[in-house]
Amino acid sequence: MAAIGQSRPTATGIRTPLFILGVALALLAFLLMLVFGAIFASRSHSTSSVRVVIASQDIAQREVITADMITYGTVSSDSLPPKAFTHVADLTGFAAIVEILKGQVLTSNIVASNPDLLAGPTSSFLPIPAGYIALTLPTGEQQGVAGYIAQGDYINIIATINTGLISANSARTVTRTVFTSVYVIRVGPESTVPRQGVAQGVASSLTVLMSECDAQFVTWLTLNASLKYVLLSYHDYQQTQPPADSACPPTTAPGIIGPAQVEARWGFTR
Repeated sequence: MAAIGQSRPTATGIRTPLFILGVALALLAFLLMLVFGAIFASRSHSTSSVRVVIASQDIAQREVITADMITYGTVSSDSLPPKAFTHVADLTGFAAIVEILKGQVLTSNIVASNPDLLAGPTSSFLPIPAGYIALTLPTGEQQGVAGYIAQGDYINIIATINTGLISANSARTVTRTVFTSVYVIRVGPESTVPRQGVAQGVASSLTVLMSECDAQFVTWLTLNASLKYVLLSYHDYQQTQPPADSACPPTTAPGIIGPAQVEARWGFTR
């Protein structure tokens, strides 16, 4: 009997579907890993918002920063600039070192409370608040706390006077503190050498802030009394400069100062 012929599947015909299935499974696994990786990456890079101080308007270079110039804004934590201010109150007494644009985050490298950083190395600019004038007083080792008075300090001024200059009937030497919390804006003459971090030694002058009227009294006392300065503890420094005396604008010359006006103000003969 003749054998019946049967066709037998070839090895190639069996492997082809398995190969396609394997490729499909590998592709599916790759896509699943890609999706899971993207999900985990997005979770690991999720950011939070941080409240910072920003400029609410353009602020010019060397302009004193006031409350109406700044406000709060938010930035993502991964884009937070180094040393950004987060509280408006921290900028009290600061001014812009460079021009600051509206919406810009305020950081410690673009603002300063040190007048030297605001003035620039070749500028004679003095940061005198409106309503004040700058006056230079003589000083020395015995008169000026042995040279320990530095820029930014506050001093009291003590006057010792012979009351015979005020009234011939009561000639005696008396001492009284005539000014308190006087702000020192400069020590010594203008120099191109940086003041901060450099030993200054004993200077011959102090430049202070005061009203025009007070400047006239100090000038009279400088000529007719012996003045000494005492240095306040930094714990007693005023947090903000007091408002200027509206009764003594610097653009109007005050009246004459003499013994009668000095006595009326301080009562040296009493």
